[in-house]
Amino acid sequence: MRSKKLLVVTLVLLALGVLSLAFLTACGEEETTTTTAAPPSSATTAPPSSGTTVPGGTETTGAAEMGEDLVIGVINSMTGVNALTGAEQKWAQEKAAADQNAKGGIKLADGKMHKVVLKFYDDKSSDTEAAAAMEKAIKSDGIKILLSSNTTPYNQAAATVAEQYQAYYHINTSWIDEASPDGSFPGFIGGMNLKWASDIFESAAESGKVAVGGAKAMTEPISKFAVLTENNPDGVGFGDSTKARLEAEGWQVVAYEKFVEGQKDFSSIILKFKNAGVEGIVTLISPADGITFVKQLKEQGWAPKYMFGYKGFWPVEFMKALGPDSDYICFDGFWTETYPYPYAKELGQAFRDEHNGNSSVSVGLPYAAAQILFMAIERAGVFEPGPVRDEVFGGFFPGTTMGDIQYNEEGIAHIPFLAFQWIGGERVVLYPEQFATGKTQTFKPWDQR
Repeated sequence: MRSKKLLVVTLVLLALGVLSLAFLTACGEEETTTTTAAPPSSATTAPPSSGTTVPGGTETTGAAEMGEDLVIGVINSMTGVNALTGAEQKWAQEKAAADQNAKGGIKLADGKMHKVVLKFYDDKSSDTEAAAAMEKAIKSDGIKILLSSNTTPYNQAAATVAEQYQAYYHINTSWIDEASPDGSFPGFIGGMNLKWASDIFESAAESGKVAVGGAKAMTEPISKFAVLTENNPDGVGFGDSTKARLEAEGWQVVAYEKFVEGQKDFSSIILKFKNAGVEGIVTLISPADGITFVKQLKEQGWAPKYMFGYKGFWPVEFMKALGPDSDYICFDGFWTETYPYPYAKELGQAFRDEHNGNSSVSVGLPYAAAQILFMAIERAGVFEPGPVRDEVFGGFFPGTTMGDIQYNEEGIAHIPFLAFQWIGGERVVLYPEQFATGKTQTFKPWDQR
């Protein structure tokens, strides 16, 4: 009898141990995901097969011996206010890895092909969490080569940690500005004197060109502007440079307002804009805050004649959340599927196939950044942060979905922005003129729609 009781107790303890282990495993994976297979895509947008040349890779001629997987970390805004833009970034990075693996992977100096595996870490749309995510990737998981998130403060925080451990951080979509000669402006990624991070993007100082270009393409001229931006270093740098550019064009900036990310009430700011006679708004805002702002504009029954938003107005989810109320809103973009660059059209179609026909103006940049990293690894011949970094700094990378890319000796590459406008759920290219598909339409009052 005693032996039977002992057996029952032993079985119960074993069961509890298995359940506890499963629970701990689930908790440990809460903030990371690993991608080892291709995201679903149609046959018409699959990457070229073995034996053909693919953008961002070398020609493959058949089966090769497989080596160990190359695990690349990725810092990404999987949750928080920036999750909508983070989702497109993540899709592009996964697509690039899947396409690379479809070619056999990356060939190193050992003569073997190595499959790319991406391990994602959630920055939770926070610079503090981005730093923590980088720390976890390096110290807990031993990852020393990483792709980036898509917001400047998050990437600055993560890059600072990467510098401490000499891990290579391959950044895209963060302002590239250098510090001013007199030191009054610290710059962004380009001003941090980073030795273990690179960046491909536009400068905040030059980003205002597309908002100006969109305004100049209007059929009804305007002259009074407001600048609305997040109250953080990213936002202030953008706001100051945008205000200066608008004034340099001869326009009046009659209001300049800053807000805290996650703000729920914009009514006082909207009232200030209305009372100042604002005709055009240029803003740097997250998708979630942008949706809130537009809804409150409608609630107050007021709207400008022109509204241009950076970061928050371009995701498909922004347009879907607002429906017809997103019409006439202008926004920036880093890429278009109509670019005359290798694989741009096919990448755009692949995104549409998986997003109910909706397009993207962002995915070409993180896809190209991943292409560049894969080329750099292959050129280095080893999967080590120092040699890979050395291939990027001063490196030239032809045939990406962003065209031919040249990095300077400090690891910075410049790409220009475009201006778009939402019309009937579709994107109209406004600027630059060589890519334009239409003129800027005046923002219609809410009661006239």
